[in-house]
Amino acid sequence: MSDAIYWNDLFSKLRPEQVKYDRWLEPFIGRLDPSEAGPILDLGCGAGNDTMYLTEKGYSVIACDRSAEALMLVQKLMPQAKTERLDLLRPLPFRDGSARAVVSDLSLHYFSWSDTGKIVAEISRVLEPGGQLWCRVNSTRDFEYGAGQGRLVEANYYELDGKHKRFFDRPQLEQLFQEWQVSFLQEQTMDRYDKPKVVWVLAATKPGFR
Repeated sequence: MSDAIYWNDLFSKLRPEQVKYDRWLEPFIGRLDPSEAGPILDLGCGAGNDTMYLTEKGYSVIACDRSAEALMLVQKLMPQAKTERLDLLRPLPFRDGSARAVVSDLSLHYFSWSDTGKIVAEISRVLEPGGQLWCRVNSTRDFEYGAGQGRLVEANYYELDGKHKRFFDRPQLEQLFQEWQVSFLQEQTMDRYDKPKVVWVLAATKPGFR
């Protein structure tokens, strides 16, 4: 089963009442005035959990995902949000400096190290000066969700049942974001489908801003 078919199948079975958010973004959004111009991009939005939270707070959001089923669910639940179907392995379809902030919640850990670096560079390109990136990624201690399982492709990157998944440690994240101004980097445990999931939470400012 291809990744696209897998995700479409997953989101087609998700009921609207199952789309709920936690408040992991709450410590970071205070500096952004909802009345100011410019969207927040929710990259790999899935069913729109974070888009729901941000739109309820009054922010303009563009929900982005490769799954058409996911975006249809977002449109049904949050018609005020714009949607954009995209593949993170391709250049983002947004102008340079056009986004106020980017959310990448559990969507940056499926790629090779080289491709991950390219995606982060694209995020930097579409952010305005001083723009913020807020993301959560798999931790190497995320044992309930496959850490250390499968065929090792490269450091902390595994293939299992035809699907690839990356797990990060602190040195890798520090290397990946070495040119960014990282204001928050902490390992946390969240609830995911009724199981504990260990993630890294990161907040960073677009590189080059002083």
